[in-house]
Amino acid sequence: MQLENITHYFFTMNPFSTELLNKITSIIVKKFIRSGGIAPEDYDDMTQTLRAKYLAKKEHIESLYKGEAQPQTYMSSVLRMMMLEVLRASKKSDVETVDIEKATITEFDRSPSPEQKAIIENEKSHFRRVMATMGKDKAKIMMCLKKINRLQVTDEEFAEYLDGRPDNGAHQYLNAPADVEAANKDIYARLCQITNLVEGSQNKPDAIRIWLGNKIDQIIKRMNSGSRSKYDSDSLAILMELMYA
Repeated sequence: MQLENITHYFFTMNPFSTELLNKITSIIVKKFIRSGGIAPEDYDDMTQTLRAKYLAKKEHIESLYKGEAQPQTYMSSVLRMMMLEVLRASKKSDVETVDIEKATITEFDRSPSPEQKAIIENEKSHFRRVMATMGKDKAKIMMCLKKINRLQVTDEEFAEYLDGRPDNGAHQYLNAPADVEAANKDIYARLCQITNLVEGSQNKPDAIRIWLGNKIDQIIKRMNSGSRSKYDSDSLAILMELMYA
């Protein structure tokens, strides 16, 4: 049995692994740091506090999981709410949150209503239609969006980006395990490695950051066309997580 199959087997047996908890905790704390919610020097304290808070209620939280979402999506939702609770309790944030005990039951375990499911599916379809308007850049944008949101880029998506070109060794950088916990600047550096190898360019990470930022602005503008819900970069990231996590 190959290693990836063994890993998948153990993950299936224990979907809420310590490894998954550590990765998601790190991602959430770093997102709060990037958004200015907490200071970078609080990273270690916050990750330890958040892990401890989850572990203290681990049995209760995981007993409520009914398989309505992917385990990592469920855990992410719980940890985000806990993070806001920690910030409120420490007076590091003015964000109001719901009570964590109530939220664990009402927000994380409640199955979406048929109406809510229809709305979510409609938004997913809308995103796909918008992406179809991005022309020749579509595959590259999707690869970059997934990388910057710490989502797995599939071989099919990478092949679509290659469009018949040799990868010149770029595939080895596609889903590096370290990228899950990497800072955005490191993800852009990774994307720069990939695109430079495939496209034969010599761009700097800032160039792809600016390029992707412009493309995200275009996507958000098209997502917000008419009287639809108003997306920003954060809500777009949440939608992508719902679709691909």
